Amino acid sequence: MKWFSRLMVLGVVVFVVYAYQLHTLVKVEFSKPLDATNSNLALKNHPTALINMLLIVEDQSFFKHNGVDFTEIARVIRDYWVDGKKIRGASTITQQLIKNTLLTHERTLGRKTKEALLALLLELSFDKETILNRYMNSVYLGQYGNNEVHGFQRASQFYFNKKLNKLSLEGLATLVALLKGPSYYHPIKHPSRLVKRRNLVLHLYNKYKIAK
Repeated sequence: MKWFSRLMVLGVVVFVVYAYQLHTLVKVEFSKPLDATNSNLALKNHPTALINMLLIVEDQSFFKHNGVDFTEIARVIRDYWVDGKKIRGASTITQQLIKNTLLTHERTLGRKTKEALLALLLELSFDKETILNRYMNSVYLGQYGNNEVHGFQRASQFYFNKKLNKLSLEGLATLVALLKGPSYYHPIKHPSRLVKRRNLVLHLYNKYKIAK
């Protein structure tokens, strides 16, 4: 059994080295300021209603989990195996930020596993407010020509020609609605889809108000 014990020790050492390298990558990458293509707005200057809507729709347990919502993952697996429901996304905001910054969007077990590990490491390095603000300033919300729209501040200017703090609840809900798919919910090509999604966001916002 000596060979097995040595193999186990080797495996642990390799994992520790790998995790250390990933942790260094995370700290370096997320210590960099966002470039000019992203929004640049402090978290305190984002409307509270917008933060509420975002958390309700994307990650209701954001301030409770450590980067990965294992309860939600278990629920998704249960729904799939027991009830035969389709696999749905269970990514937290932290995981989404990792995916958008460091990984591809391919749907493989290996990529999802790495995403989860990186999300855990990200939350070891930065506080919740920093992570949330980074997400809100960099998330993809549309495109015009070859130019992408990143962050809620820029999206507000692009879609409404207004500062974010001047938007109505309907306007804020429209931006949150676009998160699910800026192309699928394109305001010009698919206005009815966007309105339906916006109304759902408003309904959930009025039902739950969970942000700090």
